[in-house]
Amino acid sequence: MNTQFLILTGLAFLIGPLVVNGAGISSEHSAKKKKKEKKEKKKDKGSGDWCKTLQDFGELYDKKTKKNPWVQKVEVFGRYQQQWIYSDGTDRGRDFSGYGQELRRFRVGASIEFLDRWKVHGRINLEDGGFNNTHIKHENFDELFIRYESKDIGFLDEPMFGYGLTKIDFGGEWHTSSVEIKTVERSNLSNIYSPNRATGFFMAAEIEDFDVVVGVFSSRARNYALADWDGGRGYFTSIQTKIADGKLRADLLFVDASEEEDEIFGFDWATSLSYDKKIGDWDLFVNGTYGRNEDGDIYGIVIMPSTFIIEDRLEAVFRYQWAHSTSLQLRPGRRNHTSVRAVAEADGVKIAPGDDNHAFYAGLNYYFCEDNLKLMTGIEYETLTGGITDTEATTVWGALRFFF
Repeated sequence: MNTQFLILTGLAFLIGPLVVNGAGISSEHSAKKKKKEKKEKKKDKGSGDWCKTLQDFGELYDKKTKKNPWVQKVEVFGRYQQQWIYSDGTDRGRDFSGYGQELRRFRVGASIEFLDRWKVHGRINLEDGGFNNTHIKHENFDELFIRYESKDIGFLDEPMFGYGLTKIDFGGEWHTSSVEIKTVERSNLSNIYSPNRATGFFMAAEIEDFDVVVGVFSSRARNYALADWDGGRGYFTSIQTKIADGKLRADLLFVDASEEEDEIFGFDWATSLSYDKKIGDWDLFVNGTYGRNEDGDIYGIVIMPSTFIIEDRLEAVFRYQWAHSTSLQLRPGRRNHTSVRAVAEADGVKIAPGDDNHAFYAGLNYYFCEDNLKLMTGIEYETLTGGITDTEATTVWGALRFFF
């Protein structure tokens, strides 16, 4: 039953882009609607002037205060994310436990809007560590692109065209930026199909009631900033619309590259269908994912309800993830980041891949200044079985998220 449901989900993805004759890409590019929502949300509710100062800190110049026919806006921005983990578990009778920390993300950048419709955006990575390593060093760009917002073209409402190094927001959890996610880490299922930063051409537009994004990307890794085009291609399409007072989003990512050419994706194709809806005081997020690589299929579902215990301040978050593979491909988290896998390996236990993964997460987030400054805590119980693997672990998370 579950497999049939996910197969139908995948077919819906394939049909969806054909229905609207287009598609949509990164949250950095999608939608004037999203920008308007953020501006409205930015009105602080009781944190004090310091919060508004933090939120406006990076805005160096805006045409609203001083007209200029050449430059309309100049911004600088940055994010700092520190997190901690304690995990205790067992794998095939071998016990492991340990504590770790990580400078998860440290990025700074700037953007310039000019000649009314053009924008240049760049951001560099400064973290150079990983699990139990908080070194700071600049090695490459996180994003670097130029884009142009056109007037209406036929049925396209003010389409945006861009080129450069960018994040591909495949799947519901990755459509949400790391400064806004409600759990310390995204689910294992989501991370399986999250591409590295990719260089490519992309377009985003509104087509009646649909927000659509399409992109074509090189399968080669960046050379400090942009990548070469001497390998394969990745084709991305995303469609979002409102249904029953909620947001429905369908994504499709198809990769045409050999194993030697693919330095970005790591799979042949993947589909994702996600739905966000407010039900009373609760926000409900549901995401189904199905994809394939050369070793077989990987599919699953994520269900994440959340609610505020104290309005705009203290939030409770719950998440259930189930992932399954047709061969032994699943692992608990990433080895180089704070995760069960990293803790186990640091304690001398190497967890073999399995084919069935369940994870239950419960957390509390405290917002000092909306998403600009917040503390996150969580506890997660996870199992991984299949083949020779029989892993069970409980993990306690902590994180500081800051951005301007």
